[in-house]
Amino acid sequence: MNNVPKIMVKSEGIAAIGSYAASLWSTRKIVLLSDKKSFDAEGAKVLQYLTIMGFDVQTLVLNEPLYTTAIANLVYQFLSDQKITKENVIVGLGDEFLCQLSGYVAENYLGGLPLIQIPTTLRGQLSLCTDNYVHLLNLEARTFHSLQSKPEGILIDTNMIDASSENSLKVAQEFLLAKGFPQSHMCQHELCKKRRIEGHQIDYTTFFSELADKNLIPNRLTNHDIRTPILRDTHKKWLSLIKRR
Repeated sequence: MNNVPKIMVKSEGIAAIGSYAASLWSTRKIVLLSDKKSFDAEGAKVLQYLTIMGFDVQTLVLNEPLYTTAIANLVYQFLSDQKITKENVIVGLGDEFLCQLSGYVAENYLGGLPLIQIPTTLRGQLSLCTDNYVHLLNLEARTFHSLQSKPEGILIDTNMIDASSENSLKVAQEFLLAKGFPQSHMCQHELCKKRRIEGHQIDYTTFFSELADKNLIPNRLTNHDIRTPILRDTHKKWLSLIKRR
């Protein structure tokens, strides 16, 4: 597997998932791992474009309030039942938490499977490009299991967040603040415009240029390979859940 993910940022990027996967692998068998909300919104299109390119797609849709190592074990069993081998591929479609699960599973199962991530939230899109670790909660041990994730591809469809909720934009703003972007920063201005102006499309060039300026990613061009540093500030929500149990 590659240590440097190939990142595609594209309007209507979902339509390119078939050719994108074919450009990375010759294998024909893929497991699509998704949360229910993302699958209901985008799953049919992902399946269509992968199938058109000749991929045999097995689908696992999860509807869990929290993704843990116990859920990962259920996914491992599904992969085993489907006779998934090291030559097969996982595609993760979902929010930032589903992408943590798919990254964790792909890295662990049989010593590592190739992976494409399709984050469906702005927070997920930003975090996947700036943090190369995934973190999964172990409820029994009341701790996180963290490991380095090495996806071979990250597909960012810029149209996915056209109808971003107020809460999702707030989460993205908090993420940028945690990374050291003040409210006066250009990235924050883009989010403010998104909240105020109906139909405003976020300028991803601005986002990735500013992330590069902060040395979170070294390349400004979003279709280039992007090397990510190790950052470990995700899942405060999950930490609060541990404390309540």
